[in-house]
Amino acid sequence: MHATIVTLTILLSVVFAFSGAGKTLATATARKHAVHLGISPRLSRLIGVAELAAVIGLLAGLAITPLASVTAAAICLLMIGAAGSHLKAQDPAKAVAPAVVTALVATALLLLTLTV
Repeated sequence: MHATIVTLTILLSVVFAFSGAGKTLATATARKHAVHLGISPRLSRLIGVAELAAVIGLLAGLAITPLASVTAAAICLLMIGAAGSHLKAQDPAKAVAPAVVTALVATALLLLTLTV
């Protein structure tokens, strides 16, 4: 397996494990962000579950390459939605940047897994 694929997989897994856990557990920070973005608590938890599922898909994708590709593509879509939510809330660029950077990392992972 390509070292870059493993590195990007671990990086995305850590990011989504923390983010997904916070949303799923409905921490104060997650609730505050959901209110700011106009997202219901239920939708925020659902997004958290999707993020935790992405962690499982990413890690399993280390053994099953097509799963890594599908998960990376799903993360791209999730991050496009996140960026759109921040833009809709008229957040500054520094608030939109993490979603954009994460989408770019997931895109790189997708492209790498498609060439393996």
